[in-house]
Amino acid sequence: MHYEDILRKIEQENRDGSLIDIYRYNGLIEAIQFFANRLTMEQITDAAYDFVNELLTVEKSAMYLLEAEKYVLKKQRGIQPKPGIEVIPVNQSLKEFALFVGNVISGTESLRQYFDPSLLDALEAKVMLPLLLEEKLYGFFLLSGRVNAAFDEKDIMVCQTLMNLFNKSMENCNRLEMLQISNRELDEKIFNLFAINQSAKAMLTEYSLSNLYKLAVDVFSELTLSAQTGFFLYDNASEKYVLKAYRDVFSSDTIKKGSIKLKKIINTHPGRQIIDLGKDSDRDYFAAVFPDSLEIMEEIKASYVVLIFGDKNKLLGFVTLGKTVSGNPYKSSTFELVESLASYTCIALSNAMLLKKVEEQRNLLQEKLSRLITLNKLSKNINSAPDSNSLLEIALETLKVSFGVEKAFIALYDDSSDLLTIMQSTIDSLNGLNIPMNDTLNPLRKGSMVFESVSENIGTVVGDEIANIIGSSSGILAIPMTMERYETVFVGAIFILKLEEGIISNEENILVFQTIANHIAPLISGIRDLEKQKSLYIPNIPKIFLSALEEEINKCREYDFDLEVIRIKSNDSSPFSENQISRILGEKLKHVYPVSYDRTEIILTNDFEEKLNIIKEALSDKSVDITRFRYKQDFSELQEYINL
Repeated sequence: MHYEDILRKIEQENRDGSLIDIYRYNGLIEAIQFFANRLTMEQITDAAYDFVNELLTVEKSAMYLLEAEKYVLKKQRGIQPKPGIEVIPVNQSLKEFALFVGNVISGTESLRQYFDPSLLDALEAKVMLPLLLEEKLYGFFLLSGRVNAAFDEKDIMVCQTLMNLFNKSMENCNRLEMLQISNRELDEKIFNLFAINQSAKAMLTEYSLSNLYKLAVDVFSELTLSAQTGFFLYDNASEKYVLKAYRDVFSSDTIKKGSIKLKKIINTHPGRQIIDLGKDSDRDYFAAVFPDSLEIMEEIKASYVVLIFGDKNKLLGFVTLGKTVSGNPYKSSTFELVESLASYTCIALSNAMLLKKVEEQRNLLQEKLSRLITLNKLSKNINSAPDSNSLLEIALETLKVSFGVEKAFIALYDDSSDLLTIMQSTIDSLNGLNIPMNDTLNPLRKGSMVFESVSENIGTVVGDEIANIIGSSSGILAIPMTMERYETVFVGAIFILKLEEGIISNEENILVFQTIANHIAPLISGIRDLEKQKSLYIPNIPKIFLSALEEEINKCREYDFDLEVIRIKSNDSSPFSENQISRILGEKLKHVYPVSYDRTEIILTNDFEEKLNIIKEALSDKSVDITRFRYKQDFSELQEYINL
């Protein structure tokens, strides 16, 4: 070959090389423009494979992408199908490639550090172009060489440039996807916050427990998209967790609420609020807390259990969630929502329970107040009774009308005959009959009540004749009417046989009956005493007091002595009972005059302050009004005092 021919050949090769470079530069510009677009990961890898083959004019190539811990052959060019090339297992070298190498690998010897030699021979691979994402080897291209030559330094440089372009595009795509996911999660959280706010308002303003159960199920079902939702709450009566509400969006069949009950054996841990029944550990934990619960959970199609803890980590109840309506798994944001809903449900339940308790207490107090008002009215009516028979009639009618007594009678005791005589009864045929005092009734003498719960044994208490007249009863309760003086004075007894509703031995009922008996006893005793004293001389205490006061006024006028009169008005006295104030003070002072049943006058001639303190101390537990009158200040004459 002549020298000129050699020069022409060199010039032609230079021109061909320049054309190749221009072609590649144009291809790179086109690749940059293409990969600058918003692409999916699949679009990026497919386009990257095409650009590599076009720009490098590759004879044989293969594209592998990572799937489930192995690299799978996705595309190939110029390679005959052979066994062993479809899948490349992930080895330690490939795991660490992105972190420690992260660049184009050329040369068979270098590639053998990462791939099996038989694979390299089958693919005739000389160059590896990696696809890197988040410090991981996402995939790679294995290239044999150009169609008409092996790869040179320029080709490797183009590979590196393309690798950087592909990886940047994949990184942008991945970050965009992550941003979109974050945006969706943020939108979900905003919606969840709104939903929680609205749900919390609804639950916190619902004070009816039955409505709250249904509302809680609806809220959990709607916001979590649970197909089957159940609500269990602790029942104090049965000491078990009872199904209060249930919803199945796919079935109209209803599970009978209250029929499903679970008893807790061991304490729950507040840190395990959401229990996944699909996990063996969670399933075993729930079964340990609630034995025999797994069959019930299957019956109501529960997949998750959300525990609701109250004050001091006490388990108030729990909500069960089935599979989602769409069949998709629950998102993590859903469980965050569930935890917040559980907290608000706990607050709503606590509020509703407290309000229910307050309402029950209010009704109970209202009932007690009504009874007290009735007792007060009874006291007023009894105090106005002219005789003992009218008094007992009023008491019995009050027991019937106001306290639901269906069968009862009142008997008075006659100590001369040692008999109880029935004075008033709801059964007319009992009036006037006598009940002999016996061993069963003897405790009444000491102020102790007598109770017999078996109706067949009433005859042992009141006698067979009276028991036969009484007929059906709820037993018998005898409340003594006694007074505590120097010794217990037995006046009579109230016998309760049957109530319209409730039991006669109820503590509150007994208290009411005892109050009435205690109020009647002194009145009956007083009336009896008045009747006994009608024929006896009754000293004119007011006249005696005025005479004594006139004498003391004259002494003061003559000898210039000091004089005071203390007037005591008793607010609890009754015209049918003796003046208790004069009895108390008569033991401590002289010149004490009970001028009426509710008024006592005391004449003091010395030690005024000391004696006034004695009076106040002696009457500290009494409802009295004490008035102090001084001679020459409040009165100077007897008539002036009378006018006070």
